[in-house]
Amino acid sequence: MPFGSAFTSWVSVAAILLALYLLARHLSRRARRLPYFARSHLLTKGELAFYQSLRLALPGGLIVSFKVRLSDVINCAGDAWRQGFGAKISQKHLDFVVVDAATTAVRFVIELDDRTHARHDRRQRDAFVDRALATAGVPILRVTAAPSYDPAALRGAVLSSLSRAAHHPR
Repeated sequence: MPFGSAFTSWVSVAAILLALYLLARHLSRRARRLPYFARSHLLTKGELAFYQSLRLALPGGLIVSFKVRLSDVINCAGDAWRQGFGAKISQKHLDFVVVDAATTAVRFVIELDDRTHARHDRRQRDAFVDRALATAGVPILRVTAAPSYDPAALRGAVLSSLSRAAHHPR
């Protein structure tokens, strides 16, 4: 075989191997790409309408957090956690938590109840959350979801919840 044709064969083989390597690398990177994407907003339109009204209704010195894990608000001892009680609270979220702005002490919890709360499984979940919070001494305010909210009426409900919280110190 003449030198030129042997050289061309080696170059062709090297080019094919390089192409295969690059293709494998590309496919490998593509396979490792995670399927996540950024959400555009943290709250739904309904939750945002409530949040905006709640901010207007809150007395000074209080702030509101949203989408807080239940296990960030209440806890249980290590042995109870290992018995499965921790798992029951670690995967649940609360809609809104009202806290002291200076200390972040939890004052009370707000659950915004939309039509999904009429489902049997959701009623069971709500009953468990209500019992768990009551056991831990954390007041809960349940508000029926609506297209809009009257900040003055909401302020009355907030003050009532704060009064309940003051009568049940933890």
